[in-house]
Amino acid sequence: MVKSAEAFRSIGEVARLIGVAPHVLRYWEAQFPQLSPVKRADGRRYYRPDDVRLAAGLCVVMRDEGMTARGATRLMADDKGAALRARGADRLAELLAAAPTQSSRKPAPAKQRSADGPAKSPRREATDLPLFPQAKPPKAVLSERFAAAHDGLRRLPNAARHRAALTDLAQQLRARLKAA
Repeated sequence: MVKSAEAFRSIGEVARLIGVAPHVLRYWEAQFPQLSPVKRADGRRYYRPDDVRLAAGLCVVMRDEGMTARGATRLMADDKGAALRARGADRLAELLAAAPTQSSRKPAPAKQRSADGPAKSPRREATDLPLFPQAKPPKAVLSERFAAAHDGLRRLPNAARHRAALTDLAQQLRARLKAA
């Protein structure tokens, strides 16, 4: 069953959707008062669509771009998190576009009955599971993070007066990266 875009989501659903662990979302709730899911009497958290967009935006800036919690707090202070929510909406749109549709998913493998006991699900071979993801070379990671930070600075409304200085700094850093 597919939920509507305006449905409330549990912490597990949000965690799977944006790609973080539930404890990370709980930590972000403590660090960022703007992220405040509805809590039921039994303590379960339910995230509104606005909270999901904010959490996805936090995931973009903190996980993908490497911003600290303090930096994200400052970014949210400028516009009460509107820019982060917009980035989160973009991230969610990308994730939903990349996700397979219900009709294109493979059906789950049928459980196999063993001769001596109850039905068991077939297991994947250990060779199918990567132990460690392929690591990018440090130079490539630095280049990507620098480019993301540079693009982020370009989008900030208060950075217009500092653009020339930032551009010079960017050129110097690019030269250092090429030399390394």
